[in-house]
Amino acid sequence: MPEERPSLTQTALNDNDDDSDAADLWFARMNSGDPVSPDLEAAFDAWIQADPDHARAYRDCQMAWMELGLGSCAPPVLAMRARALRTAAGPSRRRLLFGLGGAAVATGIGGAVWLGAAPSPARALIVTTSGQRLTAPLPDGSRVTLAPLSRVRLDFDDRRRGLRLEAGQAFFEVAHDAARPFVVEAGDRRVTATGTRFQVTLAGGRTDAEVVLEQGEVIVASRDAAFGVPRRLAPGQRLSAAKRARVEPVDVETATAWRVGRLVVRNRPLSEVVADFNRYSGDRLILGSPDLGPIRISGSFRYDGAREFALALEGSFGLRVKGVEPGVWRIDFPDGVTTVP
Repeated sequence: MPEERPSLTQTALNDNDDDSDAADLWFARMNSGDPVSPDLEAAFDAWIQADPDHARAYRDCQMAWMELGLGSCAPPVLAMRARALRTAAGPSRRRLLFGLGGAAVATGIGGAVWLGAAPSPARALIVTTSGQRLTAPLPDGSRVTLAPLSRVRLDFDDRRRGLRLEAGQAFFEVAHDAARPFVVEAGDRRVTATGTRFQVTLAGGRTDAEVVLEQGEVIVASRDAAFGVPRRLAPGQRLSAAKRARVEPVDVETATAWRVGRLVVRNRPLSEVVADFNRYSGDRLILGSPDLGPIRISGSFRYDGAREFALALEGSFGLRVKGVEPGVWRIDFPDGVTTVP
């Protein structure tokens, strides 16, 4: 009877006690160019969320590979190479290679050794978890900054600089290259630029992305017929996240304040602000009643300050705030009150 091949999840989590080694292996698999199944993606997300050290290790691996893609041979890259060489002959690594579905092949690329299919900086997957921000260099000299709980997949070639925002929010600083357009796909929408600075937001469950332009020019098109003709944005404009999208003025500094660790809100429902804090902060807020959701909120807050925000609600609106477990805060009406006056 053929020997059962262990899965990547079993091997990486059970046989590999070093977070950095596990991160290297996950990075290689997620960026191998092979299709990523829903089960594998769920296993990867579970590993990332299981321990903050996992997320840090994966982020370090991403950054080291990005540096390698730009021609750097920085110490973290050399350390990754040394780890790969040191563990290549180990039984657990051999089992992992079969779990990846291929024979053991060591491929040297720019000073790093990858086992199995070799990842490429032009095909990288960049992810962040709750409360994390990440700025990463791209192979063409551009940069992307990801908000928490965001995912961007790169697809660069000689003709096109392609990216897909799979979830969350990203700010792009695009190196000018008229011969190779910089194209970001998010849900049904496609944003094309040559050299510019802009933000794309794809909220959970939506297919309509919001686009905010800080500098330069972008053209936004959509596969959805309801969108109509492509829209050209000028600096200081936003394309709304709606089927029949509107181009409207926007305060860019406010819309992109998360990049400097601030959450700036102006007359927004409490339910939306709580959702933002739960994305940006390591702490979590819970509304004790849906009737709290419509309360309008304005202010500037530290985006990792969910607890401080909740206490400010207590002082400003007389709401009750209670810690229900470590890092989780419940917001309720005062005793005897069940609706907004």
